[in-house]
Amino acid sequence: MERRGFMAAMGTVTAAQAFPLEANAAESMHPARYKAPEASTAHCVSAGEGCLRHCLGMLRMRDTSMVACADVSYQMITACGALRTAASVNVPAFARGVAQVCVDCQKECAKFPDVECKACGASCETGGAECRRVAA
Repeated sequence: MERRGFMAAMGTVTAAQAFPLEANAAESMHPARYKAPEASTAHCVSAGEGCLRHCLGMLRMRDTSMVACADVSYQMITACGALRTAASVNVPAFARGVAQVCVDCQKECAKFPDVECKACGASCETGGAECRRVAA
């Protein structure tokens, strides 16, 4: 970095330290309106990854009984991940569609209550309800 660039950067840092923004002021300017859907979809993604890991492990053992579960959990992970990102910037544009994906995943996971799918199904139930609430 050249000396001028360095000095300009230091001046910016010094000015920012001299006039700090209050943390509450910045939050009140653009509050997060969709914290619950963001949190519930993040939990769905986490639980869905565990379910998908189990399903793929079963497929590696040549057991195809969980192929449909792997399919819907992958769809749910993708949809909830996208909604989580959108909700974090206050844009829950497709919450109704994600709610349906969660319902589908929950139904499929209910077929396998003794493995990782149980946690995924419970998470999808909560996430789907939250998405329906936002979409209404």
